[in-house]
Amino acid sequence: MKKTLRLILGDQLNIKHSWFQNQSSDITYLLMEMKQETDYVKHHIQKVVAFFLSMRNFTNKISKAGHHVIYLKLDDKENEQNLEKKY
Repeated sequence: MKKTLRLILGDQLNIKHSWFQNQSSDITYLLMEMKQETDYVKHHIQKVVAFFLSMRNFTNKISKAGHHVIYLKLDDKENEQNLEKKY
């Protein structure tokens, strides 16, 4: 059976998106905190923290709704800080 990996970026946290209307064990959502999101332009540290906290809260919400989620925190050993390398 076909498996689907859906990447959700930090500016795409929309619980009302059609993706989240139904749960499927064949769909995995991937969210990653990446260093490149903190330094491509100068950001205040509070903005970066709020950005990642929003991603974590969103992950908790869709997980509780029954969706399969992979979430990699900035300092997770599995987080290679590179989407192309990881997936």
